[in-house]
Amino acid sequence: MRKHLSILVIGFLLGILLYSFVKFNDHQNNIEFYLSGILGVFVCFAISFSNTKLNLFIPFKKLPGLRILFGIFWNLVLSFLIVVFGFWSYSKLMNHQFSFKTEYSIFIKIGILLFCAGLLYNVIYFALYSYNYFARVQVKELAVQRKQAELQLDVLKSQLKPHFLFNSINVLTSLFHKDLDLAESFIRALAKSYDYTLEKYNTTLVTVEEELAFTKAYLLLIRTRFGNGFDVKFDIDAETQKTQIPPLTLQLLVENASKHNVFDAENPLEVKLYRDGDKLIVSNIKSEFTKDTKSTGLGLKNISSRYKILTGKSITVINNGSFTVKLPIIK
Repeated sequence: MRKHLSILVIGFLLGILLYSFVKFNDHQNNIEFYLSGILGVFVCFAISFSNTKLNLFIPFKKLPGLRILFGIFWNLVLSFLIVVFGFWSYSKLMNHQFSFKTEYSIFIKIGILLFCAGLLYNVIYFALYSYNYFARVQVKELAVQRKQAELQLDVLKSQLKPHFLFNSINVLTSLFHKDLDLAESFIRALAKSYDYTLEKYNTTLVTVEEELAFTKAYLLLIRTRFGNGFDVKFDIDAETQKTQIPPLTLQLLVENASKHNVFDAENPLEVKLYRDGDKLIVSNIKSEFTKDTKSTGLGLKNISSRYKILTGKSITVINNGSFTVKLPIIK
């Protein structure tokens, strides 16, 4: 509403200013004066509407120079045609003889004024567009950073929980008496888990290759704790590994599978990671029995929000006989 009111006021003022300039040394007619204001309103609304459509064909973001030049040319042609049509309509209504030859000097003045107005309008329009675009980018980055910080904090909390640390220490104590090499691998994997979480705290995206390396390290922690009843099958080609993903996404989905399913060596649980078209798939067949743990769904909501901000797309969650999450590929 405010936008249309602004166009109405500006268009009317420009119309009467244009008329006053053209008729500066001539007798000014009150009817012509107000009709010029109305004509200015039509011109402004036509330009505003056409520029919205023009942005779809020649985006400012990709071709700013061409967009400004074409915008000036288009605004001049469109506004000049509307003014000529207005003159012709007024002449017909008032039974005046309309001719470009007799009105040649007036149309030259009008053309120059419309060109200057179009130039000024497009420069201001580009400046405002650039400012708004920059502001949107800044807001988007802040939103992503906030979501990223929330997820990182959730992961840190889960890893710093007394239950998690107690289990890790128990596993290490047991390994020191059974397998020193595995104990060393467990410590390295645990250290890498903390290091990756802290290192990527302010990172919006990482490569799938980096996320896979971290997920494999985290998988060692789960296998060491629960035995060989839990496995992850990675079927990600080299091209997909070069694409990007929000950090901790795969780790969180793998962790969710281990938290909400019952498994052992006789009833193993397998999580599959693979690409299907433009989606990265994380899927597991749900075990016959699930653990008595309450799921808040905050992790999935967080991942979904970050994907929505980064790509404008949402993740897909399918929860039936299997639990499947489809993540849009980010190139």
